[in-house]
Amino acid sequence: MKKSIVLVSLLAVALGVNAQSMKVQSAYSDMKNERLANAKKNIDEACQNEKTMNDPKTWNYSGLIYAQIVDASNNNKKLFKKQKIDTPIEELCATGIASLRKCLELEEKAGTHEYVNSSIEALKVLCGYEYMFAGNVYNDGQYEKAAPMFAKVAEDAEIAKHSELLDDALYYQADCYRMLKQPEKEMALYRDMAKRNTTKADVYLKIYAANKQAGDTTKALNALKKGVKMTEKDAANNVIMKSSLASAYIWAGKQQEADKLLDDLLAKGANDTRTLNSIAGIYVDQSQVEKATELYKKSLAIDNNQLDAQRGIGLANFNKAVDLITEANNIPPDQQAAYDKKIAEAYKYMEDAIPYFQNALKIKDNDFNSLKALKTIYSRLGGSATAPADKKAEYKKELDSVNAKLNALLQK
Repeated sequence: MKKSIVLVSLLAVALGVNAQSMKVQSAYSDMKNERLANAKKNIDEACQNEKTMNDPKTWNYSGLIYAQIVDASNNNKKLFKKQKIDTPIEELCATGIASLRKCLELEEKAGTHEYVNSSIEALKVLCGYEYMFAGNVYNDGQYEKAAPMFAKVAEDAEIAKHSELLDDALYYQADCYRMLKQPEKEMALYRDMAKRNTTKADVYLKIYAANKQAGDTTKALNALKKGVKMTEKDAANNVIMKSSLASAYIWAGKQQEADKLLDDLLAKGANDTRTLNSIAGIYVDQSQVEKATELYKKSLAIDNNQLDAQRGIGLANFNKAVDLITEANNIPPDQQAAYDKKIAEAYKYMEDAIPYFQNALKIKDNDFNSLKALKTIYSRLGGSATAPADKKAEYKKELDSVNAKLNALLQK
């Protein structure tokens, strides 16, 4: 069923059989017969008339008529074009929303509820268009202009009891502030969303990161705990939240809590690639290559064509190599043998990483992270004094290929 049909139904219910002024009656008749321009003209006059301007019914009809016009601009372009209405759609939408809010205010003041339901439903429709207009501005990169537009959507969506749209509007308003580099306003909105029990997992991750940076362990952990609770019905995000909480426990020195959570995740998701990869990622961060590799390989045994798992094993080995090189560089100059041993160990991890990054590129030819890692690996191994000449030539050839792909990506 198209929105336009829904709105016509709402109008019919709202009008009922009560006596109406001539202008309101004419507006309804025009609306019913799809003379939208005439309906607009008559209802506009009714909204200015002293005898009808304080009647919630007038504003309800005004909102419904404007909603029908806005909806026709999207769902019935032939009808809309026929009306020859020059007013911008965004302005028509704003007028419709203002009318419906006026109706609700008058009803609340009078203690009546005759037009509440139809006004709320029509307001939800117009809020959807209002959100679309804000989204267009956001997509154009006009974040300073989009932020207050999303704030207005959130305000109207709350009145319309449209919780999902309210959540989305607040989220994108916060993201506007992120793009404008205004972290205080961004985080204030994320915290407001958390208080409203948002189910968006990354909101809790952002709050966690901010609290972690501030050194507030309790608030950081509490943010993730609530995130776990609020994503219980979303299996994918719930795994992410639980894995993040386990990682946070490790950061906070609560290894027992982390182990318990990880064991629970594995018990429930032993055959789930998402769960296995998520836990493996925790071990990558801890430079526990063997544990990470074991879980990633279990995941690949279920589905070998996985970018995350293939790249994950490569990254586990690569990160370990980087750690070892850092350790080697801290060895005193007079301990050359110890340095050479550490570097050799690091290069072995780099060599072990190569086939997995190559597998990742077979799945996604231009995977930037895999190409970037391979560039470092081929550069280091190709410059190694201990590498055989034929290996150096091979690494040089592979490095040239990787550089060509990276340059092509950067030029896009």
